Amino acid sequence: MKRVDYHLHSTFSDGEGSYKQIIDRAKKLGLYGIAITDHFDAYDENKRTSSITEEELFNHFDNIRYYGQKIGQRVLCGIETCTDFDGNLRLSEEVIKNADIIITSPHYVEYDGKLIQGKFYDKDYWERYKEKVINMARGKGDILGHCEGYLPHEKLLIPNTTTFEQRQQLSMKIADRFFDNQYIERFIGALKESGKAVELHCITHTPREWVIEKLFEAKIPVSIGSDSHTLSQVGDIDWAINILNKYNAGYLQFIK
Repeated sequence: MKRVDYHLHSTFSDGEGSYKQIIDRAKKLGLYGIAITDHFDAYDENKRTSSITEEELFNHFDNIRYYGQKIGQRVLCGIETCTDFDGNLRLSEEVIKNADIIITSPHYVEYDGKLIQGKFYDKDYWERYKEKVINMARGKGDILGHCEGYLPHEKLLIPNTTTFEQRQQLSMKIADRFFDNQYIERFIGALKESGKAVELHCITHTPREWVIEKLFEAKIPVSIGSDSHTLSQVGDIDWAINILNKYNAGYLQFIK
């Protein structure tokens, strides 16, 4: 199986390695192909993400393509973005045209209710989240990113009281409590309508395995992504490869 990593972040957005360092790392690891998918979202609360201009993005793409070709590493230029609540892309036609790959990830939820720090299991909020994810599954874009990992629970957290591991454990508890079989069936139905791929999100080992099994049964395409923000995480995809081998399944190959 060709080893690919279709979800990588550079210093252009919130990663710790430059695009050159990432491409060099991929070459050294012998990865068949990668996609550098920096954040690009004018509606994100993160100012570094929302302030990037289209001109800066296109220059970034040009640099990536030039350097990848120079050293002989297959590399795609992409973005990771969030949609509106109804799953609509908020990107210009020029951005859509120039991006080789678009990951839509539910980084935030449009919610008018009051959120209270420490009350992690706010049913109304997570019902709203599920509706948005289903809309995103039905909407445009190539890949639905980390739909069960990196849940948008930041506003529910008490600041400076949790580690990365504890936040991921909380995401799993939320998924187990609210993302039940009925929801997953609706989710899969939306994916069938769009033909969109679901990301095997390696850093959080999500979706849950029983959900992945249902995706395979429904012949929903999947993609592999480390969601690397550090050079050491580039190509850290063994979890996804093991899952694919276990179920004798393949992944959506953006690089042929």
